[in-house]
Amino acid sequence: MYSSRILSLIMKKQFLFSIFVFISMQLFAQDTLVFSQENSSMFSNRYFLNPESKTFEHKYNTDDGQLWYGEGNYEIKRNRLFLRFGDSEKAIKSDNQITKIYDRVNKTDTLIVQIIDTQEDFAFVHIKYNEEYFYGDLDNGLVKIPKSKFKDIENPIVQTSLQGSLISIELTEISELNFIKITGIDINTIYHFESNFKRNLSFKKNKLKSKDFYNTSKKKKVIFIVEE
Repeated sequence: MYSSRILSLIMKKQFLFSIFVFISMQLFAQDTLVFSQENSSMFSNRYFLNPESKTFEHKYNTDDGQLWYGEGNYEIKRNRLFLRFGDSEKAIKSDNQITKIYDRVNKTDTLIVQIIDTQEDFAFVHIKYNEEYFYGDLDNGLVKIPKSKFKDIENPIVQTSLQGSLISIELTEISELNFIKITGIDINTIYHFESNFKRNLSFKKNKLKSKDFYNTSKKKKVIFIVEE
């Protein structure tokens, strides 16, 4: 015969296991599960879990305008949510783009370059080629370069300054290249990235409990509740 204490422990383990299975089934039944921090009327702190791909995103907008962002893979074991943060900056950096537009029918004698840089105004937008500078229009920032400047050069390379860094752009098939759009978003003044580390939270009854990651009292656990 089992003692009452042993029976109590067995029943408790069975109950916890049942809860874990139930919550896990809920997770996999939804495309994305969102946990938001309690008592966060002045800020937004959320975990987005994708059960199908076992990936997550963490988005934390503070009340003083800071944005914290992290992404990676997760797993759930023994009532714990294990988060493995990867290169969270990689996806955001894709906002820095160079787009080339070609037209094999409507060829032009002028190459137009549009530079969108959140750190510069139109007066400083420019393209450099062979020590010659071509500046953007003060009204729209468009840089216009006669293609005759690239005569007899198969793949000329131009340069510009983006977010304070010098970048080089190779111009291929220059006769058919009509437009270049260069976009630079100053992500480093906006985002704080959570990358290449691990974090784990307790996971029970559709709640997450975390240690003091979010500038709260060290004596108080931070609680996240699943959004309906």
